[in-house]
Amino acid sequence: MTIGYLLAILTGISFGVQGVYAKYISRNLPAVFLSWITFAFTVPFLVVLVLYDGIPAVNWEPFLWSTFTSFTVNLMAWYLFFRALQLSPLYLTMPFTAFTPLFLIPVSLVLLGESPTFQGVLGIFFIILGAYGLQLRSRHWLEPFRALFREKGTRLMMMVALVWSVSATVEKVAVLNSSPVFYGMVIHVLLATAYLPVILWKHPERFLALKREKGKFTLMGLISAAVVLFQFSALTHLYVSYVIAFKRAGVLVSVLLGYIVFRENHILRNLLFTSLMVGGAALILLSG
Repeated sequence: MTIGYLLAILTGISFGVQGVYAKYISRNLPAVFLSWITFAFTVPFLVVLVLYDGIPAVNWEPFLWSTFTSFTVNLMAWYLFFRALQLSPLYLTMPFTAFTPLFLIPVSLVLLGESPTFQGVLGIFFIILGAYGLQLRSRHWLEPFRALFREKGTRLMMMVALVWSVSATVEKVAVLNSSPVFYGMVIHVLLATAYLPVILWKHPERFLALKREKGKFTLMGLISAAVVLFQFSALTHLYVSYVIAFKRAGVLVSVLLGYIVFRENHILRNLLFTSLMVGGAALILLSG
């Protein structure tokens, strides 16, 4: 196994753990505050890594435009991500990040004239079948389609998947024109800074809880720093599509831990249909 694949596997595991821990600490926390602590408490770990590695040579023009694009789309995506986790069970939220490669297909078709291969079409079928199965609660075949529109957390996570279909590629541009930890530090500083005025305006009382719960928030920062380090390091060794395929596979970890930690029901069925979605995402990503 090459170092790139090992880093990609660790990306998926840490992403799955991040989703579960975020849901665990999200009780009674506004989603925007949860977004802020995720980035603010990750920054110190990344600063230490940058100081250890040294500041890299940066190719500023591509770095700046790609970082700005990533900042713009992720500012919305991460708020929606945490809000979705608060509203719905893990098995109805995390697996739907697998829609990211599905959303890339119409974009590629319109902008580049690229149409999906047979492998890509098969991947689409697996994602739709998996999503259908996760929403199936009765014998009525239309029920999953109705549930999809009723479950707000699912809809929000599908919006996140759409936004992340834009950010994945520009993040690789930023990493290749700097370094994984340097880009990670910069984007986290930008996002933490952007969320801060909203917290000061709408939730200033939340800062009183920082000292009391700093251990809980620091652990969130450590987990998030691990995701950053593994994902952006993997991007320097593998294609974006490969890394994202492994990252999306991490939702299996989320669904399994959702059963262990939150006692969510129907674990075998949820793992089966989540696996279908992950497999479909991988087929689409790896068919390109």
